[in-house]
Amino acid sequence: MEKALEESEEKYRTQFEGALDAIFIADAETGILLDCNRAACKLVGRKKSELVGQHQRILHPPQEKNGDVTRTFKQHLGEKAEQTLETQVITKKGQIKEVAIKSNVLELRGRRIIQGIFRDITERKRGEEELRRGEEKYRAILENIVEGYFEIDLAGNFTFVNDPICNNLGYTRDELIGMNNREYMDKQTAREVFEKFVEVYTTGIPARGFEFENIRKDGTKLVTSSSVSLVTDSQGKPTGFRGVVRNITAEKKAEEELRRSEEKYRTILENVVEGYYKIDLAGNFTFVNDSICYNMGYTRDELIGMNNRDYMDKQTAREVLERFAEVYTTGIPARGFDFEVIRKDGTKLFVSSSVSLIRDSQGQPTGFQGVTMDVTKRRQVEEKLRRSEEKYRTILENITDGYYEIDLAGNFTFFNNSLCQIIGYPPAEMMGMNNRQYMDKENARKMYQTFNKVYTTGKPARGFDWELIRKDGTKRFVEASVSLVRNPQGEPAGFRGVVRDITERKQMEAEKEEMERKAQLATRLSAMGEMASGIIHEINNPLTSVVGFAEILADKDLPEDAKEYATIINNEGKRVASIAGRLLNFARRQKPEIVYTDINKLIEDTTNLQSYEMTTGNIKVTAQLDPHLPQTMADPGQLQQVFLNITLNARTALRAAHGGGKLLVKTEAIDSTIRISFKDDGPGIPKENLKTIFNPFFTTRKTGEGTGLGLSICRGIISSHKGMIYVESTLGKGATFIIELPVVARQKTTQAGAAIDKPRRPARVRR
Repeated sequence: MEKALEESEEKYRTQFEGALDAIFIADAETGILLDCNRAACKLVGRKKSELVGQHQRILHPPQEKNGDVTRTFKQHLGEKAEQTLETQVITKKGQIKEVAIKSNVLELRGRRIIQGIFRDITERKRGEEELRRGEEKYRAILENIVEGYFEIDLAGNFTFVNDPICNNLGYTRDELIGMNNREYMDKQTAREVFEKFVEVYTTGIPARGFEFENIRKDGTKLVTSSSVSLVTDSQGKPTGFRGVVRNITAEKKAEEELRRSEEKYRTILENVVEGYYKIDLAGNFTFVNDSICYNMGYTRDELIGMNNRDYMDKQTAREVLERFAEVYTTGIPARGFDFEVIRKDGTKLFVSSSVSLIRDSQGQPTGFQGVTMDVTKRRQVEEKLRRSEEKYRTILENITDGYYEIDLAGNFTFFNNSLCQIIGYPPAEMMGMNNRQYMDKENARKMYQTFNKVYTTGKPARGFDWELIRKDGTKRFVEASVSLVRNPQGEPAGFRGVVRDITERKQMEAEKEEMERKAQLATRLSAMGEMASGIIHEINNPLTSVVGFAEILADKDLPEDAKEYATIINNEGKRVASIAGRLLNFARRQKPEIVYTDINKLIEDTTNLQSYEMTTGNIKVTAQLDPHLPQTMADPGQLQQVFLNITLNARTALRAAHGGGKLLVKTEAIDSTIRISFKDDGPGIPKENLKTIFNPFFTTRKTGEGTGLGLSICRGIISSHKGMIYVESTLGKGATFIIELPVVARQKTTQAGAAIDKPRRPARVRR
């Protein structure tokens, strides 16, 4: 007998220790742990020696000591029935685990004990919490869509409605929950709706686009278009219905007015719906939904394999082909392009379409997919709203505009693929990214101000734009909308919105402005040229007399100083005449007078001519002239005019900034290019002026101190010599004007400008 008991006890011990679930045994009177198996030790991360002899409270977090576990333990003292509950245990390291406990009171050798079987349900609880959060997220989306969303039981009573349903019917949510459809529609409508729902219940096939009249709380009526599908439980048993409702009262009124004026167009508007399609690379349908069939008047079997040329005229087919070819070539989706289709009965229908490229797993294009829409019915949105959580995500992933959600700090928490394409980052890098990482400080400040206003007022912002910086460094202009996201307590939790790429529109606007500016500038230059021509003709007559009489005086028997003065008058008069001629050339766009020219000598003459003004202006001029500098074919008068203009500008800038300074003039030969540079240590040129400094009439001087034509004329002269002029400058560190001229071999000159026979334009030389 004793041996049998030992064998039985050993068998029980083996089963006890080998059980997969954790088993604890405690004294029913004191709650002291008497025994536990290996699974129990593993569950709480303790050795058996650390558990046996301890009170059962050691298994649970502090907040559970007087909670459900204690109450369940006491219940065992009064009854022997099995008890079950879900609670928490705590491991030796402080980790909290969710468990399900099934406990029994047993009699063992005259002693009452409680046996508790613990099962770890932590993962199940975590999954339930994630599911709850997912349901809340997409429930929030349903609350914020424009269309009404509802759920009803099999008796036709509301079990859930979103805000648009409440707004449409004029009831609060509390008033609508439990309300039957017979309470907000007349008997005939209720009968028709009942029949439609019975059809859905019987066949299991969703109903789309059926319209009925509702009676609002205030007695007014509205017409809605609805879709409905069957809701089933996990065993496939019908439990109710769900659907989407859109208020089409205004649209119905418009259709009625159109019907009175012209029956044909009324019929078209009544039948315009949204459709989804897929086509292969040849333009043949591979998939169409019911809306496409309804719109075009064909059955699905008739449409599958049909080419777009079969339902468009030649001109439209050509335009659509060009647009699809553009999408195929660039991979960029096309949005909102309109075209005309011909229905089976010969009538025509205008649709607005979007299209994107379909690729296989290797990234190779296999076809196209898109949505066609009219202005009255948005069938594609209704179809997608009836789907599961994955369907809602698919909607967001397939819209062509970017959709985003960010937290209050400006970090991405959710976005669709279109936004990734706009910003140019992969999803893994974008998650958690802050707005300051893809825009400059000015745009970040502008965005912060807009979002702060939305946060403060609670009112959405629409149509604001900013410039963002893509991962590859390129910049894009986007137009965005933003609204506040609140948590269940109504507190601001973040923002959501839509982003549209408007870079092409911005570029077109900029090009238009540039064309207008150039047109205005051309008008001003034309007027300036006419005025310059008239003035120069008036100057030339007296200037001829001055030069002539000065030359005569220089030949007279006069004191040496008087002769020198006459010579200076003669030379300077000739220079004025030359400058007047240059200005006339600028006005008339005449060719330069080309001779074989020594650039170094021109530099020396120019600096000597300005030596007195530079010395009195406290400016030190240093010339570093390449003794081996080759000569070239050029107009020396025009080039000296350029050199004078640059040195005069340097003198003005140096005196204004420091009361003097240094000017280094340098020549050098680089390959087949002559390089002349004028480097000063003046105030430098602001970065924003570097691109416009050579534009006609651009000047930073006060009114009356400059016309803004000097550097423009210089550029024109250098360009006529097939050369280039540019400037390098850092604000506060001076400026360097650089001229690069091609080396042209000496040639016979038969007429002005004939010596230069299209020389090679010099490459821009950088130091």
